[in-house]
Amino acid sequence: MNVKDYIESGIIERYVLGLATPEQEEELTYLRMLYPELEKEVGAVELRVEEQVLDEAVMPPAKLKRAIFKRMDYSGHSQDHYRRNSNNANAYTPPEPVYINANPGWNRSIMVSIWWRCAFVAMCILSMSLAASTWYLYHRTTQLEEVLIKLKSPAVANPLPASH
Repeated sequence: MNVKDYIESGIIERYVLGLATPEQEEELTYLRMLYPELEKEVGAVELRVEEQVLDEAVMPPAKLKRAIFKRMDYSGHSQDHYRRNSNNANAYTPPEPVYINANPGWNRSIMVSIWWRCAFVAMCILSMSLAASTWYLYHRTTQLEEVLIKLKSPAVANPLPASH
């Protein structure tokens, strides 16, 4: 493989910009392990892209910064507040922090329609009745088999006691 042709193909630039296909990404990742020149080129392309982005960046207007800080209710007095005497009536007091419970616990509940509940109860009753009838019929069948075996077997003659 010609590394120079691969570098000039533009795949590295597409990879750095996130425009490469997954197959191209896998191929480049594999080739970076084999050829250290590609690793150096990927780093160089990343630096070039970063420099270009920083050179062409447009700074937001200062008015926007003031508007954002005004919305955050930040007036720059927080540093001065800690340096001043706390007895001063004009001292800046920061607003009380708002605590948010990040782990409120398990508050989920499952809503089940009344019809599903009725269907579940009916299925339970049906299952129990089928189990009971199966048990009854099994025992009844074994009883009848015992009776049938007794009827089919020849009667054993009871030896009479010898008469004197």
